[in-house]
Amino acid sequence: MNTLSPNQILLIYAWFPLSVMIFLLLLIARFYQNLTGENTRYYLFAVPIVIFGVAAAHYANIDRVMGDPAGDLLLFLGGLVLGYLSIRLYRQMTEGR
Repeated sequence: MNTLSPNQILLIYAWFPLSVMIFLLLLIARFYQNLTGENTRYYLFAVPIVIFGVAAAHYANIDRVMGDPAGDLLLFLGGLVLGYLSIRLYRQMTEGR
């Protein structure tokens, strides 16, 4: 049986704080939707959590930190989706105020 290297453990461990922060954004969007009745599509914040999780698992599987095209693409897509959703939520919450 293979043991986990420190690099693999840190990669997987780093995903948890990131997913907690994104989950907090999801809860903020859900709270705003419940408060105002506007549709924030808060459930879409689960997409970057999954994408970053797959990227962390991929990098842990190959035991590298960066430099793999598939892993880099997953990180880029996760960041792109998270950025879009965050800016959309920010504009929705501050528009007209």
